[in-house]
Amino acid sequence: MTYIPAQAKLERWGRNIEPEWVHADEVTAPSAGTALVTKSVGTGKTGYIYGFFISAGEANDFKINWTTGGNAKSIRIPFSGKGSVQYVDFAALNEGMGADAGTDITITNVNAGGSGVVYQARILYAEV
Repeated sequence: MTYIPAQAKLERWGRNIEPEWVHADEVTAPSAGTALVTKSVGTGKTGYIYGFFISAGEANDFKINWTTGGNAKSIRIPFSGKGSVQYVDFAALNEGMGADAGTDITITNVNAGGSGVVYQARILYAEV
């Protein structure tokens, strides 16, 4: 891994962090509500989502889920057809609502996947 000075991290991410991708394997025909990727927030830490990747061979809706202040939160991402999307930003998607320590951040599919249809997801994640 390349060393990045703290100032460069602060300028890029707003925190002295280096987000990392949490990658999950492909899932074929997932049932509704399947966690396609999961990241557990460390003890005593707050989790931030800086990006995501979702791929699906059909239309479906997806949710990025986390818990903040003991309350469940989610962001819905609709797919009108098969394809993929990757999103990365310098500001966390859950800025101001960091994920609680000891909870999971997940990306789930809302509807069941079709027979033989492949799904995959990953999260760009950092914790402080």
